[in-house]
Amino acid sequence: MALFASARSRRISVRLMTCFVILIFAVALILASYNVTAASGPKQVRGYIWDSEGRNVTGADITINIRWESDDTIRSTLTDTSSDPLGYYAVTFAPADWDIDDRIEVISTYLSNQESNSTTATSMPYQWVNVTYPFEIPVFGSALGLLVAGGLLGAVAVVMLMRKRH
Repeated sequence: MALFASARSRRISVRLMTCFVILIFAVALILASYNVTAASGPKQVRGYIWDSEGRNVTGADITINIRWESDDTIRSTLTDTSSDPLGYYAVTFAPADWDIDDRIEVISTYLSNQESNSTTATSMPYQWVNVTYPFEIPVFGSALGLLVAGGLLGAVAVVMLMRKRH
């Protein structure tokens, strides 16, 4: 009878151990599926800075913030300058600096004017975030600037010629 009880207790132990292993495996699967939404690699944020006329803004200071999805506090920050003649900027965040569904905020500062744009981080390795100023940024060398400068130069020349004749 003792032999029978021992075999029975071994079967119960094996069954309990099997249930325990299955439970551990299920918990591991649940935890693994939770981490699927985490960032799997670096995130490059790139874009262009424009004014309201669609002209590229060169030399704007760019600040890119990654904000936590849960409470909107800043998780990570990088800076760049739109020094490219096309007004282009690009920064790359490390995988630990962002997660899917965090908010990417781009702030552009040019001639003490500031504009921003934001979007939600996706699983793509890069995202575009463009910033547009709602007004025209004066550009030296534009057609209007050329006309004004030429007109002023002509007016000065006429005044000088009139002075010489008298």
